[in-house]
Amino acid sequence: MAALDTAGPYGYGTVLSGIVDGIPIAGPYLLGGAKKAAAGLRSLLYGGSYDDQLRIVNAIDQEAKIAHPNVNTTGQVVGAVGGTVPAVAAAPEMFGAGGGSMLLRSLLSGFTGSGIGAADAAVRSDGDPEKTRWGALEGGLFGLGGPLAGEVIGAGVKVTAQGAKALTRALLGEELASKPPRDMLADLARDSRNWLAKVSDSDKLAAARNQFDKLGSEAMPADVLPEWLGAAKAGVARESTRSKVVGPLNERGSTAGSRLKSDLETNLGPDPVPSTIDRELEASQARVESQYRPMVMGQPPHDFKPVAERLDRLIPYRRGGEQSDLLDIRSMLNDFGKDTVSSDPAIAYETRRAIDRLLDDAKDSEVIETLEGIRGMIDARFSSGVKGLDAQSAELGRQREGLLQGQSVLADGPRAMHPVELQEKLVAGAEPQGTLIGPSAESARMRQGTLGDIYRAVGTDANDMNTLRKVIRGNGDWNREKLGIMFGPENADASLNAIDREALFAKTKNGVTSAADMAREAGFEKYLGEVSKPPEVPTDKSWTDLGLTTARRLVRSLFEQNAGAHAARVADEVAPLSVLRGEQRDALMEALMRLGRENIIDQQRSLLINALFQGGGKAYPLPPSEKRK
Repeated sequence: MAALDTAGPYGYGTVLSGIVDGIPIAGPYLLGGAKKAAAGLRSLLYGGSYDDQLRIVNAIDQEAKIAHPNVNTTGQVVGAVGGTVPAVAAAPEMFGAGGGSMLLRSLLSGFTGSGIGAADAAVRSDGDPEKTRWGALEGGLFGLGGPLAGEVIGAGVKVTAQGAKALTRALLGEELASKPPRDMLADLARDSRNWLAKVSDSDKLAAARNQFDKLGSEAMPADVLPEWLGAAKAGVARESTRSKVVGPLNERGSTAGSRLKSDLETNLGPDPVPSTIDRELEASQARVESQYRPMVMGQPPHDFKPVAERLDRLIPYRRGGEQSDLLDIRSMLNDFGKDTVSSDPAIAYETRRAIDRLLDDAKDSEVIETLEGIRGMIDARFSSGVKGLDAQSAELGRQREGLLQGQSVLADGPRAMHPVELQEKLVAGAEPQGTLIGPSAESARMRQGTLGDIYRAVGTDANDMNTLRKVIRGNGDWNREKLGIMFGPENADASLNAIDREALFAKTKNGVTSAADMAREAGFEKYLGEVSKPPEVPTDKSWTDLGLTTARRLVRSLFEQNAGAHAARVADEVAPLSVLRGEQRDALMEALMRLGRENIIDQQRSLLINALFQGGGKAYPLPPSEKRK
């Protein structure tokens, strides 16, 4: 290095020699190795013994340092800083670049700097006790000032940058009042911001914001980010912050039912209340049936002898109860007290009603077939007015049956309705029957029955979202498919997503208040423990002669007094952020995005300033003299 380049006004070799020599602790060893290599190379190039060339290399190096003192010192500063930066980056806490108060970080940095200074001085002085003590003192002083210097200089850089931006805006004609509002995280403690910076990964935040867009304005950071769920749990575990976390969760939970009903109304329609609809249909059916007797009483006579003749042919071949029933029906067709078949439609109508009662109790398929055949013969001989009443009554009955079936569409278990079966029922339910013109409302009533069952579940199970979710979504994918068939796929998915959202909200609330499932989310509580735990002060035996035992006890006492209150403040600041909603939550996400970017720059700046202050300081000997006597 310097031995190979002594000429020139800038002393390039002197710079390289100073850089290597300036590396803490290892510098002298590295420089010695470089000199030995240079001596070996010179002996090959110029001849002579290795020892002679080594003396020449040492002499040239010494002359270069005398000729270029400033260059040599600059090289030593660069080497000291360059050698310190990796150590600070590898263990920032030991150099005061981690968490904690300024006092804590300064003291810890001072102890670390003192240790490095002592080791470096011992290496350079071959273990001289006096120089070792001076090295420890010098390293400790620069170590104490490192964190403060990083804060002060870093703040100065920020202020300068902000001032430059303000000046630029002013020169461009923009009003200074148009600058962005003050960051909501600006007044938080350093350790609060440090933890927030750790969880401010841009990819995670972007994914969280996408989730917020899907879940809506009521979603909280604790719903989608495990770290924030851990922060909420840690806040609940502390009396001072419990209400700040539990309050918003309880408030959101109390409106879950109304929120869900609003989503269902938007996607599926209003609550139809099946019991009310059924009563209305039943009343309408009763009104139709009340019109039969007045209708048939005014009808002209009609020939019902073919019906009687059919019965006369069947009766001799039937036995038991069926024969008795057919005999009764046959006698009902006669005029009262006579053995002649009546032509009065009113008598035929009453006979048909008697057949309907028999059909209600019949179970044998052949008996049912016979009774329905006789009834059909009577129906065929009624006027169009009676047939119209039949169609109306049948339609209302179909609607009532559809309403009842709809309430079991989402039922789970071995008798669950298959989606294909539902599709067939809906198609068949829309087809008219009898003399009815136009589609039947049976399918519409099925939809109302299903929707009413959904609202019933919301009304009875809103406080147990897991049960509600199971009732409506089911165990498989059939219910989603069936809801899609009935209300459209998009509406079905939107409704099921709303139920999933409220189930997630309930899970967050239950998880926070019960402090369950802490495995992944325990990071924040662990972090608070680290903040509240006083760091161990190094107790190297080589420091015993410096009287550090008493200092160690004093420092630890100071740490212990401050740590608990400091951790409480961090919890009080961070935990409530985990349950922010709406605009406040969005503002937090914006602030975290900025914090993540700023934190990288701040860390790099702090590491460099700290290393420059500590490592650079070691390149300048302290008074009273170069020998430190």
